[in-house]
Order: sequence, then C-alpha cells, then structure tokens
Amino acid sequence: MKKSILVSVLLAIIILSLSSAVSAESDMSRLNRERREVGRALLEMQSDNWPSLLEYYTNDIEYHDPIVSVAGIDMMSQFLGRLFVSTPDLVTTVEDEICVNGIYAATWTMDGLFNGVPYTAKGISIMKFIRKSTKVYYQRDYYSEGDIMNTIPGLDQAIIGFRTYYRCAVDPDFDCPLPPPAAAEVSEYGMTEEEDFRVFDKPMRKKSGPRSDKSRINQERQEIGRALVEIDSANWQSLLKYYADDIEYYDPIVSIEGVDMMTDFLGRLFIVSSPDLITTVEDEICIDGIYMATWRMDGSFNGIPYSAKGMSIVKFRPKETQAYYSRDYYTEGDIMSTIPGLDEAAEAFRVYYKCSVDPTFPCPF
Repeated sequence: MKKSILVSVLLAIIILSLSSAVSAESDMSRLNRERREVGRALLEMQSDNWPSLLEYYTNDIEYHDPIVSVAGIDMMSQFLGRLFVSTPDLVTTVEDEICVNGIYAATWTMDGLFNGVPYTAKGISIMKFIRKSTKVYYQRDYYSEGDIMNTIPGLDQAIIGFRTYYRCAVDPDFDCPLPPPAAAEVSEYGMTEEEDFRVFDKPMRKKSGPRSDKSRINQERQEIGRALVEIDSANWQSLLKYYADDIEYYDPIVSIEGVDMMTDFLGRLFIVSSPDLITTVEDEICIDGIYMATWRMDGSFNGIPYSAKGMSIVKFRPKETQAYYSRDYYTEGDIMSTIPGLDEAAEAFRVYYKCSVDPTFPCPF
C-alpha cells in the first residue's frame, strides 16, 4: 500500500513538473512573439504613430545611433519629435528579424527626406527588454551616414572620395581610378609579391552535413558566426571553409560574390590595408539559421588609426554550418573622422544632424 502511494506521488510530481515546463515554454514563446511585434513596431514607427509607441520604452531608456545618444523617456520623446519633424515621410521596413533571450535584432531599409533631401539607407538594430516584460530599456541603430551624406550637395563629394579610396584598397572587382599603392605591389589575390596567396595551402572547404540536434547546430553556428565576425589577419585563411562557394558579402561600401572574390577581398583587407584590425563581439544571438552580433573594431586603415562600433548578420543554409550571406553595418563617419581632408566633412554632417534631432546638443548655428 505504501509503495503504491509513493508511486502515485512520484507520478503526480512528474506530471506537475512536465505541465509546469510546458507552461513555461508556452509563456516564453508567447513573450517572444509579443517582444518581436513590439520590436518591429518600434523600428517601423512613423510620424503618425510614434507618440502611441512611447509606452513600450522604459523611463530610463538608453538609445544610440551613429551620431546621437539619448537617455531617459523625456529625451527620447524629444528626439523622436524632432526626427519626425525633420523627416516626416520616413518609412522603415523590417527585413530579417529574430528575438530570443530578451534580445530583438532586425535588419531594415529606411527611405525618406531629411530636411527636404531624399535618401535611402540599410541598417540593423538591437533592442533589449527588461526581464519578463515587453518594455525596451536599450536600443541601438546601426547605419552608414554615407548613405545620407551622399545625397547632400557639398558633402556628397567627400563620401564619394572616401568610398573610392576604400574600394581601391580592398575591392577586387573595382576599376580603381587612382594610382596603385606605393607601399606594396598587390597581386590578383590581394597579397604582396612576396606573400602571394597561391604559396599558402588553401584550406579545404568542407560542407557540413545534416544535424539532428537543433540546439547543437545553433551553438555551432553561433561559434562560427562569432569567428567570422572576429576574423583577423592571423586566422582569416583558416576560416574560409565556413563560407559557401556562393557567399554574398556586403558592407556599407563593398559587395562581394563568391568565395574566390571573398578570398581576394580578405587578403587585400588584412595583408595590405588593415593588418592590425581587431573586432570584438559584444552581444550575440543565433536562432533559425541567423546569427546577429554587435561588435567594436579597432585598427588602422593604410596607417590611419580608427575605432568604430557595428553590427553584423550572418545567414546559414538549413541544416548546415556554412554561411551563404553576411553583411556588416557600421558608419563610415567613424573612419572618415580620422582622415585629414575628410574629417571636416564628417564632422559637418554630424553637427547638421544633431542640430536637427538631438535635444541635448548645443547647436552652434
């Protein structure tokens, strides 16, 4: 009799535990869905609905974009009010999005007029929610100032000049109008004559097979995604195997297609232009074949030091650990601001923008 009672108690405990686990999982799934909807709404807010969305920010909200930083709901309200006065027809459209563990991340495209000047730009954002809530306490948007500067007379030539300078250095598909670099003769693989890539043993690109354990492949993808974002001059050759043969890569300036061109691009970047580049991942999430991470990069470009914050998205094929798509988001202004002759243009745009939208900025105009 006692044994029968003990068995019944144990069964009851197991059933309650399973029920609680299922309920917790269901609650978490529901919360993630709600957070995703909130995150998308905050990114796609427009001039006619932004006041109604303020309730989803905490009172101590912290917001950053490439130029502006605001703290507190009052400053956030003023910033958004000024923003939609300057660009009343702004439309932002979310593309890829993921939400897990209290973090929402999404890529997007924005189109509109800034003080009457039309522009379009791609970007990526990260939001953080307070525990068990749909309120956002942290948001950071990444996009390139160059996409807006490119449409402003007086600033457009500066950004075109920088983009030409950068592409001449690293883009293997660019017909450079400038003289070749004097520091080193660059081969077709982006190496100096003394270090031509063809003398190295090219690592075998081995495709990953199917995985049965979803959490394990997510963990592997997260580790690979982090490695590809933190890639540097010491390990870039060994990481080529994690790119698919038809890899698509984009940053604010360069577009690359195919692993051969990716090899050439990375060789030019790490051996010739920026051998001391270090990228450090900060926040990261990986789910459903998508890896997103925020990061900081420090280094020098052709001998000129710079530091910039950014964010990346890496996409993996189903059941594989090879990346077929990668895009880095950062602002060119962080690099331009260190280059004599371009620094004044970058600073002029930042002052112009902050005067329009930043409630904490003492505008000199």
